[in-house]
Amino acid sequence: MDTAHDFDNIFDTRDIDGNEPDEPELSDGETNEIFLQDTPEDLDDNISDDELDEDTDAQAPTSSQLSSKVRHILDEMDRTNLKLADFLNGLSWGDQACTQDAKIRTEQTILLHSQQLHSILQRWAVPPRMSRSKKRRAEGASPIVNAFSIDYVRNTMHKELSDAAKPLSSPASMDVRVETLTETSFEGMANTLQDTAPLLFNLLYSLTGQTAGGPKKTEMIVVMIIAMISYTRSHHRNRLQKLLSLYFKFKGLSAKGFDSLHAMALTMSHKWTSNAVERISEQCMEEVRALMKLYPWTISYDNVNIPFRVFSQRLDNQGEHGNGTAGTIYMKPKARPLSIAANADLKNMRAAGMKTPLSSLDIMDLAQTSYPRVEKFMVYRVLQCLLDSPDFNRKTYFGRNNPLLQPPPPLKPLPTGPDHAALQFLLGTVNIAEASYEDNARLINEWFNQLGIMDPEQRKQFSTSNLAFWIGDQLTVERLRGIFKFRAEDENSFERLDFSVFIFGWFHLQMAFANSLHKQYLGTSKSRGLKQAFQLLEKKGLTKPQTKGPFFHDLDEALHEVAEAHFREDWRVLGRVNSLADLRSSSPEELLKLAEMIVRRRASSDAINSMDSKSPSHQDDQLRNLTLWNRDVLQYIVLDDAIQNGDVGLMEDMLPHLFFRFVGGGNNKYAGEIMETLQGLHREWPAEVKEFVREHCWLVNTTGKPGMFCGVDKAQEHNIKEIKVTYRSEGPNIKWEYLKKLHPAIRTIRIVAVHVEKAFGTLSRGAKHTKPSREKDIVKLQRSYQASGYHNYKAGRKVKRKMLIPDYATVGATKVITGKVIQCWKDLRSFERATTEVWDDLLDDTT
Repeated sequence: MDTAHDFDNIFDTRDIDGNEPDEPELSDGETNEIFLQDTPEDLDDNISDDELDEDTDAQAPTSSQLSSKVRHILDEMDRTNLKLADFLNGLSWGDQACTQDAKIRTEQTILLHSQQLHSILQRWAVPPRMSRSKKRRAEGASPIVNAFSIDYVRNTMHKELSDAAKPLSSPASMDVRVETLTETSFEGMANTLQDTAPLLFNLLYSLTGQTAGGPKKTEMIVVMIIAMISYTRSHHRNRLQKLLSLYFKFKGLSAKGFDSLHAMALTMSHKWTSNAVERISEQCMEEVRALMKLYPWTISYDNVNIPFRVFSQRLDNQGEHGNGTAGTIYMKPKARPLSIAANADLKNMRAAGMKTPLSSLDIMDLAQTSYPRVEKFMVYRVLQCLLDSPDFNRKTYFGRNNPLLQPPPPLKPLPTGPDHAALQFLLGTVNIAEASYEDNARLINEWFNQLGIMDPEQRKQFSTSNLAFWIGDQLTVERLRGIFKFRAEDENSFERLDFSVFIFGWFHLQMAFANSLHKQYLGTSKSRGLKQAFQLLEKKGLTKPQTKGPFFHDLDEALHEVAEAHFREDWRVLGRVNSLADLRSSSPEELLKLAEMIVRRRASSDAINSMDSKSPSHQDDQLRNLTLWNRDVLQYIVLDDAIQNGDVGLMEDMLPHLFFRFVGGGNNKYAGEIMETLQGLHREWPAEVKEFVREHCWLVNTTGKPGMFCGVDKAQEHNIKEIKVTYRSEGPNIKWEYLKKLHPAIRTIRIVAVHVEKAFGTLSRGAKHTKPSREKDIVKLQRSYQASGYHNYKAGRKVKRKMLIPDYATVGATKVITGKVIQCWKDLRSFERATTEVWDDLLDDTT
């Protein structure tokens, strides 16, 4: 960055050596024009060596020669009656003749471009004196130079502020659009202001004590000062103030805080900010309506509980704990659009598929063909437990880069990158509780009204040429599917929801999977189940399953820790070593074979069947429980990895195995959802619909970064968190009508917050929490398992009958093989207006 000359010297009244001027010591009759009383020799002494070096070069005459020549010229000027002031006036465009004279113009140009002119002006403003002199410094031309400097700088800055008005202005028609707000960068503004207001910018920059190329934050401070000054001249120059107003609004700044910052010209007023949020909301809804015509989209919604406060209770002004519903539209600009025929193809294939439902053999065949692919990922996860252990120390292992130790290639990965990041558009939250079929029917109409599909002709056009993909938790999808069945005989396609595809959320399926493991393996304090691990690790609140709070998060961490401790002990026992460090001498090929053996002997259905087939005297009930746990928890971990990494092929392969578990564990709700999904994938959905469901309805990645995928329903939970916590609204006037206007604006507010925090370098603070290392927990569990000899085979070792863990997957597979479960599902689908409770009753009868 270019900086101007040192402005301090113009107004400096200090001595050349940096000391403050001494108090005057004048005798009677002595004038203060001490400089004029000095001799030429004194003048030479008062000029520092640095000034002489700056003002002269090797060819210049010495000081004595210079003074002689100057004295000679002054004598000649006296003879011609020309005063020095008149001479300088004439040399500086004194009159027309002087301006036209070639010689005068030449000398004038030489003077104005001379390097000596700067030091000349400095000495005029602050005349030099001898360093040891106690006399008061001569005033010189200091008042005149200071007055001139102030006038010149002020006039120049006035002009520069006028020139900077355009880049600091923000047209009201586009001021709150995402593009306008994100284009407002401090770095770009600094570069612009250096061009349009160089004197003002460089002066402020130098006053901060920084030199050229200093910290970027200094430039931001200077930009903000200029913006504040410019805003006081005209309230239309408010580009930065609008950006900061929207940022502070959703960072919890109160109305009184806005008034204070507005008085300091840092932000807009609180009233403007409130009105701007409503305009942002309208623009976001206009944007999503326009994009829906260009790109395929999905929709998810879920219930939200919001407390409303009142500060003065009246009959018509009571506080309440409101129950409403929040919705979100998702779309990817890179998604392949569905064909025009997709709507008709779906209806035709759905009608044909209902006549050819999946059979028991179909489900068993899917499970049999998919298991070898799933098993590869199970083997790698077991191998990873060894590689990640501190005792093994992968970083120094000689075969650490061997391809055999790398994860298997994903079966069907979703693309990553900024171009593949999903767009989220929050809909207006409404006061409909989603508690019944009627509530969900009202919600369908509400969402379509917000999306601009309101009149009968628009709905007819949409329902006959488009598809809507509804995603939610099990209860939401169950209600929507129930409405689809209840309306089977309605008059038109829109009312029948023929254009709809219903998809369960994988995040809530993961929660159901974790709760199923909790139910199956909790055990007691004296057994080697989860309860003993919870108590050993002092994990509170995990003994009873819950649906609220951090229960699932804590349970998920505990499941991973217990699984890793068990597999480390399996490596030690089956590897026949005292420590995992002893396995470092094994080759990658040997480690891979050992991992395959661990899965085959300690984490597979074949191993369990082999144990059950032995005579009672050779059976080991504890080892059987362990093998059952290893197999089931490995499938849970593999599914979690597949979701995070966006491997929808592996997720699809997991469906039949999840079906067996939920059927055997009595989770009839998700058993039905998986059956519906398998039926759609293999019978009722056209190829392009199946592809769209896999790629856009199961997972979403709002960042585009690898390993950042999550279920669509989890993304909806994140949006609800932002509604209730991050961007919550408080106050006596917060009602459902306001929330409906506010929440569509969260998309823009989220982008603005990231933009501002990135500029100030505060983006990482509070964005995510750091997880403490779980190594101590795993080591403690492993030592407990090692001391108990739990992983060593002991013929005839028995446990109490109630401690013998049931095999949910085998029970479920047995039900499927007998055909009773599939027949129940077929009977349920044959009823056009059957209630969802029928599925539960029929499944319970098969137990």
